[in-house]
Amino acid sequence: MQETQLQFIELEKIKYPLVNQFYKRVYKKGLAGKNEAVFALKDKQIICSAKLKTLGEHQLLTGVACDPEHRGKGYASQLITKILLSHKRVIYCFPYAHLKSFYSQLGFVPAEQHTVPEVISSRYSSYSNNRDLLLMIYSPNICSSS
Repeated sequence: MQETQLQFIELEKIKYPLVNQFYKRVYKKGLAGKNEAVFALKDKQIICSAKLKTLGEHQLLTGVACDPEHRGKGYASQLITKILLSHKRVIYCFPYAHLKSFYSQLGFVPAEQHTVPEVISSRYSSYSNNRDLLLMIYSPNICSSS
């Protein structure tokens, strides 16, 4: 991985069509919405992207996707770490159960649904319906990313 050629950027809303094309190509679901901040690692094109959805006063990490040609090279970890370090606040995510160790290595810890804000709990209920999703939280006060 040649980090010198990669840029970590927060996309301007006017550039959301570019990330939406990326999502259609590699993720097959989800589009960047108006209440989301979109981040990417890119060289000549986007190779990895993630979104932070604002839910009231809370942040939800969604839409983490990496171009299949670049998977397994640490780009998703690098992108998420940069997001966590730049925001320095509590961030929730609902990863598939098989990704628990991936998110744990980034500093996310499992959370019980009854311990999180209602807006997060209700969103988790709707997202996890018929899916094997976890509820995880990153808190810069208790977690550390290396």
